[in-house]
Amino acid sequence: MSELRAIILAVGTELTEGVIVNTHFRFLGSELKGLGFQVVRGEQIPDRLSLFRQALRRAVAEAELILVTGGLGPTSDDLTREAVGEEAGVPLEFRNEVWEGLERRYASSGQRLPQTNRRQAFAPQGFELLANDWGTAPGFWGRIAARNADGASHTALIAALPGPPAELEPMWRQRLLPLLVRQFPGLGTQAELAATALLTPESALEESLLRHRPEAVSWSTRVAEDRIAFSLRGGEEQDRERFFASLIGELGPVRIRRGEVRPAELLFRLLEERGLLLALAESCTGGLVAKMITDQPGSSRVFWGGVVAYSNAAKQRLLGVEPSILERYGAVSRQTAEAMADGLLETAPADMALSVTGIAGPEGGGPEKPVGTVWICARRRGGPRQARVFRFPGGRELVRRRSAVAGLVLAECLLTGEEFPPVFPPA
Repeated sequence: MSELRAIILAVGTELTEGVIVNTHFRFLGSELKGLGFQVVRGEQIPDRLSLFRQALRRAVAEAELILVTGGLGPTSDDLTREAVGEEAGVPLEFRNEVWEGLERRYASSGQRLPQTNRRQAFAPQGFELLANDWGTAPGFWGRIAARNADGASHTALIAALPGPPAELEPMWRQRLLPLLVRQFPGLGTQAELAATALLTPESALEESLLRHRPEAVSWSTRVAEDRIAFSLRGGEEQDRERFFASLIGELGPVRIRRGEVRPAELLFRLLEERGLLLALAESCTGGLVAKMITDQPGSSRVFWGGVVAYSNAAKQRLLGVEPSILERYGAVSRQTAEAMADGLLETAPADMALSVTGIAGPEGGGPEKPVGTVWICARRRGGPRQARVFRFPGGRELVRRRSAVAGLVLAECLLTGEEFPPVFPPA
């Protein structure tokens, strides 16, 4: 099969003005490359219908697949439906099943469905819907006849996905990917081993990949906020499996996981399998660990709740940390992290506690405890506990994110008995 071309169009003035960061190009580009597409380009387009139409017209002439992200919301500046419909030469039609689904969803939560959401029940005539179980905006797909620069005719498949990554990524995997496999026979979806690296700098993973690479196998990586997703492609299955085993042999089974998984997902599964309830005591992460846990559907089955005890006074009043511990050892210390976990289990009817306390910066560091110093403690009720110190490089957001991931992985290791891996030194 000759190489298929793909173009990604990310729609939204908030992208072109730099209000939010576009992560779609890296995610979708990596995924498309793994399927065997040549990704011609990615474009960011403001919420202007004329510019959107021009970008669509160029894309359908140049590529067999166009992915559009964003512009599917309920407001007047969400223009993806209109732009695709006009380029396809078809009107928009109201889809009762979408509107009824929205009504059921809002009714079940006791909320009133705004009439502005009716926009989300429209789709270009003749296009198929892509159900969205993770948000309110369904996607859609269809084909448009076009001519390339040489005048040869072809049809381009256009698929529209919602903008939020928490909706786009599962919709890609569960809705669009199976569709593309059917629409483009021969895509290279089988000759691939998907994997995840945790607590591993991208440079360290790349060095390990280069050291162990079989000649016939290549890879692609994608850095997400809590992991690095990577794929081993090409060669025979046994080549990819040996490659994967070599990576585990060097970096360890805690760092390298089969499949694309998130650290919160791994801990969630383990807690659910064992019927355990988790409680959190967070300081420098400010509730980020709780967010990662509650991003998992069904998290109420494993998560009791959490306390964000930021100040020393809050640590004393909410978690029972003795003033003498804070005075003698400081808020960022093994003793305080352990006291936070112990105090939480005194009041929370949970089976396990995880505490995080540290200096996220840019202020507050010193010679003995520089910015990036974080203590994390995981404790089982009536059982073992582990406390570890970390010195994370990077700015405030990066330190907080790395701290949250390290906490989730430390809690998992406490439950499985796996040895927590040594921390890479700062680059």
